[in-house]
Amino acid sequence: MRKFIKALFFISICVHAQNGISRSYYPDGSIRSEISYVNDILDGAAVEYYPNGNLKSYKEFSNGLLHGRVIFYYPDGLVEREFNVKNGKKDGTERVYYENGSLKEISVYEEGKLIRKNLFDIDPNYQPSPEEFLAGNKQNEVIKRKNQELICDAEICPVPIDGIESIQKNLVYPEHALLYGLEGEVILIATIDKNGNVKDVEIVKGLGLGCDEAAKDAVKNTKFIPGQTAGKPVESRVTLYIQFKIFDRNLIAKNPAISKKENKAQVNYVPESLTKTEIQCDYEECPYPKGGLKSINDNLEIPQIAKRLKLKGEIIIDAEIDEFGIVVDTKIIKGIGYGCDEAVESALYKTPFHPAKNDGRELKSRVRIIFPFSYED
Repeated sequence: MRKFIKALFFISICVHAQNGISRSYYPDGSIRSEISYVNDILDGAAVEYYPNGNLKSYKEFSNGLLHGRVIFYYPDGLVEREFNVKNGKKDGTERVYYENGSLKEISVYEEGKLIRKNLFDIDPNYQPSPEEFLAGNKQNEVIKRKNQELICDAEICPVPIDGIESIQKNLVYPEHALLYGLEGEVILIATIDKNGNVKDVEIVKGLGLGCDEAAKDAVKNTKFIPGQTAGKPVESRVTLYIQFKIFDRNLIAKNPAISKKENKAQVNYVPESLTKTEIQCDYEECPYPKGGLKSINDNLEIPQIAKRLKLKGEIIIDAEIDEFGIVVDTKIIKGIGYGCDEAVESALYKTPFHPAKNDGRELKSRVRIIFPFSYED
């Protein structure tokens, strides 16, 4: 009987062993990671993605150990660091690059031992080629997955380096359009040169009340991967659709004759309790940012529209923080819109934490973070 029970237990383990690709996702449903397992052991490729869809890292594993190519990328698709690993140890040449793509460091390893290292000053005049951006840039694939379509006069259309949504992030909603509750779509044609710079913008369908100019400015402030024909970068014209939508209806004046000053007073209202970030948890010691709560603010990139409107409000986010103090998952519980909620999420991912503790033992935790978002000139 004991032998029979043991056999059943063994079969159960085999059935439940993890095999194949395990995927995780960001709160908006976009892919965060794809990791290959064989019998619960890392084997094959492990890929991480930025929220904009571009590659964040690529690692190859064999029987649980790093073995093969390891590459880290900047959010725009340029390579940050690349090296080879044999049986968990660096082996061969490691290259590190500055954010503009110029070479920063070359190191040579043999079975994990550093043989030599050379450092280089940044070349401020370096211009990455389209091929360099394409190393980790997946915007064409993102567009296909989202059933979006770009119309252009090149074989491969130019795409924003940080994703189509980066144009929307650069968009500053005109105050008059907010005042009157104007929403809609601006259609424009942008001319993108061989280097990915916006050369010209032509409005095809306008919206008025400053939205056309705001759409132009948003596109002009966006860096593109140039279009390609016959495998070579070319100057091309691409049609873009810029959406204007008001997510916070409180920003719309009930009476169109209301003054800007009164409208701003409505936007700037903040409960007196919103003075300091709070972290709530059910552990003896809650996770706490290294460098203090201000380090979250240090990593916060305020959206342009939040600056323009001087937005304030309370953002509540549930976060999962692993035993190493790294934020691995977030969920927005309460937000104020206009990209502010996502900006706080991004700041949390960039902030290293002291992990939660019970009985002096560091452990994975789920916490609630209440963040008083506020912007003043």
